Amino acid sequence: MIQVRAPAKLNLGLEVLRKRPDGYHEIETCFVPLRLFDRLTLERAPAGRGIRLEAPGSDLPLGRENLVVRAAERACAALGLAPDLAIRLEKEIPIAAGLGGGSSDAAATLLGLEALAGRELARDERAKLALELGADVPFFLDPKPALGRGVGEKLEPIPGVPEMHWVLVAFPFPVSTAWAYAEAARELTLPRDPSSIAALLRPLGLLSPPRNDLETVSAKRHPEIPAARRALESAGALATGMSGSGPTVFGRFEDARAAQRAAERVEVPAGARTIATSSPGSTEGGWGWGVAKW
Repeated sequence: MIQVRAPAKLNLGLEVLRKRPDGYHEIETCFVPLRLFDRLTLERAPAGRGIRLEAPGSDLPLGRENLVVRAAERACAALGLAPDLAIRLEKEIPIAAGLGGGSSDAAATLLGLEALAGRELARDERAKLALELGADVPFFLDPKPALGRGVGEKLEPIPGVPEMHWVLVAFPFPVSTAWAYAEAARELTLPRDPSSIAALLRPLGLLSPPRNDLETVSAKRHPEIPAARRALESAGALATGMSGSGPTVFGRFEDARAAQRAAERVEVPAGARTIATSSPGSTEGGWGWGVAKW
């Protein structure tokens, strides 16, 4: 049996630069992983059973529509494993929230099945497989503060980023990533050059709101997003923003105590919930994610 913890992430800023011939958009963004995890348990199943996924307490699809199942199929083929598995997914990361939960679960499945098989794929093969599953999946193979370019798969570690403490405001509604990009592209003049958003993170961490080209369109449809940012600012956040295509809003706080206090007291829109969490710095290792074999 293999158990894997799959971390969430924040996009601290996201700039849409150009639309590619394949329909995807080139971007520049800053990723930081969070100490907020989904948990996966993977074990071999009897021959002929196939890949069975359960996700208790969630409304996620359990067939090939789920990225975990597709990741398992691809990893089994690449590793020479029989595609007979029992996978249990315990969700803590809000779904369709701009926090990368599905992509992280897919990466965790790849890494977990390597452990179950007792061998690793070649680095380039693993990275190629991850990108074929989704643009954010490569980040979660080795999550650390990074600048993402291309569709987010071209990753460059950002040195000197400190540990940071966050309050997330998670909403009960999703935002379609494809819709957000399409709407933003209509409003922006493309192509254009990136700014240096990575500089916002050094050396003291995020202290000013990063630019997110997807936030404008998401906020027009969901006024709860700017309302949550204002609430976090009133609660003492050093900087606020929206992660990725949203709708999750984040606020950075001075330390864990301040974040926890704000999460308990901040007034957020009806139906929303708050989560106090943190992100590891550039030099931290072994911070609680990854694979354990039982």
